Amino acid sequence: MVKYEYTESGIEWIGDFPKHWKIHRIKDIVNLKSGDNIVSEQITVDDEFPVYGGNGLRGYYTSYTHEGDFVLIGRQGALCGNINYAHGKFWASEHAVVATPIKFTEIIWLGELLRIMNLNQYSNSAAQPGLSVEKIKNLYLPIPPKDEQIAIAKYLDKACKDLDRILEIKRKQIKNLQEQLKSQISNWFTRGTQLELKNTDSLVIPEIPIHWQLLKLKRVLEEKLKYGANESGDLDNPDDPRYIRITDFDDDGTLRDDTFKSLPPEIAKEYLLSEGDILFARSGATVGKTFIFKNYKGIACYAGYLIKAVTLKYKMLPDYLYYFTKTKMYEDWKNLIFTQATIQNIGADKYQYLPVPVPPIDEQKEILRKTDLLNEQIKEAQSSIEKQIDTLLNYKKSLIHEVVTGKKQVYGLSSTSSDQKKRQPI
Repeated sequence: MVKYEYTESGIEWIGDFPKHWKIHRIKDIVNLKSGDNIVSEQITVDDEFPVYGGNGLRGYYTSYTHEGDFVLIGRQGALCGNINYAHGKFWASEHAVVATPIKFTEIIWLGELLRIMNLNQYSNSAAQPGLSVEKIKNLYLPIPPKDEQIAIAKYLDKACKDLDRILEIKRKQIKNLQEQLKSQISNWFTRGTQLELKNTDSLVIPEIPIHWQLLKLKRVLEEKLKYGANESGDLDNPDDPRYIRITDFDDDGTLRDDTFKSLPPEIAKEYLLSEGDILFARSGATVGKTFIFKNYKGIACYAGYLIKAVTLKYKMLPDYLYYFTKTKMYEDWKNLIFTQATIQNIGADKYQYLPVPVPPIDEQKEILRKTDLLNEQIKEAQSSIEKQIDTLLNYKKSLIHEVVTGKKQVYGLSSTSSDQKKRQPI
């Protein structure tokens, strides 16, 4: 196999590239058309076809179809510059730009090349990202001959599928670890360490140790459940109390650093949080999600879509209540509430009747000790897997970049042809 010879491309993000490749503007190899223009050419059809826009499948539409293989470029918003593919018949919204091949263009090769270009950097505005079709048209690309494009696409298809299969295994490992944690916690929080159990009248917690109590949440609280401030949270003054909203804490209960908002002290004073306060999300996609206010260096208050619970410490430790909301029984209770309502909403009137198994404080401490230990072991294992995933994702990104720019040769050049037109796939 004859090795590639390289020359300077004159384009910073490409650097050197194979000598027999060409440099063309995007408009020389594909037609670009925004969704706005496509919608104006509606054709009545009887079937439904997928709707693409903003780099994703948005639904189905029955007015316009286009048939073939295409690259879709997200044109606006958070997905500006992202790459997707469409095959067969489809409709594109105003949030997508459709790239239709003119000549010498293999779809997967083109899409992956556009992906590594990070088209979002060419947005017209940082506040509301949006791509100009004219600007995209005049960007330059390194173009190999069509047979090499096909070879590159085949190579990437196999390599990426292999990597994606490994990534899926790693993600399943993380999911299994989380399920293991939930299962063990659920067992400890309903059975404790005792063998002798008694029946309850609860559908979601049918048995508990004989010396435990099954109480409604309101029976273990210091005060009534309280809603947060009904404020928009547009300020970010670091000297004012932090305004905690549903989007500020992750599923693992970690408070995010990149979403800081504040409220003026005179408004926040009615909604201040203390160490150990539990917050319940009451509506929307995050309903039932919980957060424990703990080890925070500063003053904070909370938003109206959250409900604050303050436990009676001699009856229930705050961490015990928080961990209970990570059990299968709590999840079953949420689902039972949802089946009885027309919308997914759990207000204070429902949360106060949440059934909670209550062991003596000494047992609560022992259960928490075991739970904390297991939680740390699971986190350590999960962190190791996440690092492996990051390594694989970075390798995948690097591999795609090297292949589509010719840095990594995946195609054999014939030594018998001086113009290098006779080539063989590796």
